[in-house]
Amino acid sequence: MNLGNKGNIMENTARKKIEILGPGCARCKETYRVVQHVVEVDHLEADVTKVESMERMIELGLLATPGVAVDGKVVLSGRIPKVDEIRKLLAGV
Repeated sequence: MNLGNKGNIMENTARKKIEILGPGCARCKETYRVVQHVVEVDHLEADVTKVESMERMIELGLLATPGVAVDGKVVLSGRIPKVDEIRKLLAGV
């Protein structure tokens, strides 16, 4: 069976794995809310998870919470992001 270009399209549109890193404080919860909102409104192919594991934060080198990691790379830390900022971050990853 020949899929032509469809096989390549599927490879390029893999779901992003977005992790919201933090101990569960109000700032971390608000960061999760902002990121989840952007994913839902923009219909992005992404899985958003809340991670409270100190081991994972250390593994990723997170120095300040809340943090946002996309596909295992910290892209934001130490503050609650704005909606437009998350859109730009997710478009550029």
